Amino acid sequence: MTALTNIAVIILAAGQSTRFGPANKLLHLIDTEPVILSTAKVALNADAKEVIVVTGHDAKAIEDALNGTAVRVVRNATPQAGMGTSLAAGANAVRSLPDAVMIMLGDMPMIKTETLQLIASKFAPDSGPDIIVPVHDGRRGHPVLFGASYLPKLCALTGDTGACAILRDHPERVRAVNVDDPGTLYDIDTQNDLIAPTASS
Repeated sequence: MTALTNIAVIILAAGQSTRFGPANKLLHLIDTEPVILSTAKVALNADAKEVIVVTGHDAKAIEDALNGTAVRVVRNATPQAGMGTSLAAGANAVRSLPDAVMIMLGDMPMIKTETLQLIASKFAPDSGPDIIVPVHDGRRGHPVLFGASYLPKLCALTGDTGACAILRDHPERVRAVNVDDPGTLYDIDTQNDLIAPTASS
């Protein structure tokens, strides 16, 4: 598999997770480890160029959960304004121009490191599509990889639009890659999602 040696990974971990209940889902323990730590380790184990975690709600607690890892944390001062602001905060924090940027969600700890490496191996901007989206069981999932040419658009995102607008505006540039990884569809939104970790929520 291909290491992410020149790919920056941005993990979004700034949301309030209101559907989960009073506790922050990213701090919930799975196999004795906080969800956000498990997610971050997936990216770190893929040998990414850099791993950036965007915090906001419960920032200090999430940052404490990541203490001792090689991730770099950037805080979104206005996480309530929407996911677009967190994406922009992460994109603006990329230190050196990578070949591509991979966007992960902090509440998807079941993704396999091998899946990140497979997505990276399919990135060939000189021969065509430069946005790579994983597909499992006929459904698009996460993480999504964007060529470096999209970094200015990611940096300029606002509100709750997220990166879907870029996918919508450039359908001809998207390459769907089939993956044998239900973790690409599984995110933790509610307490019930903890019952069946191999099912999509």
